[in-house]
Amino acid sequence: MSNWSNWKPMPSPQTCRQIEGPDGPGVYQIRHRMTKQFIQFGIGVECRKRMKSLFPEPYGSGKRNNSYKRDYVFSNWQVLEYRTLPTGTREEAKQIEDEIKAQNNHMFNT
Repeated sequence: MSNWSNWKPMPSPQTCRQIEGPDGPGVYQIRHRMTKQFIQFGIGVECRKRMKSLFPEPYGSGKRNNSYKRDYVFSNWQVLEYRTLPTGTREEAKQIEDEIKAQNNHMFNT
């Protein structure tokens, strides 16, 4: 997992549609900037698009039944940072996600 991007500040809700990340398959991870506590992780066939769903509408595209995660990101974006890892396939992203999940060290599961 050495091809992760550098940690970047989480964009504001107003600018979340310009979030940086892979347009293809990939993995993302979010942590608290000061405490370094891991908050959330996940994958997407279109990773950047999936990351936009971390913010509720009308800012992002979040509609899934996980509003508590979106509410957390929305309320705490100023102290969050994220990184991404492009992968060749969804299956590769899923394998990395499973490895992260096995560590059991994130506030929210995928």
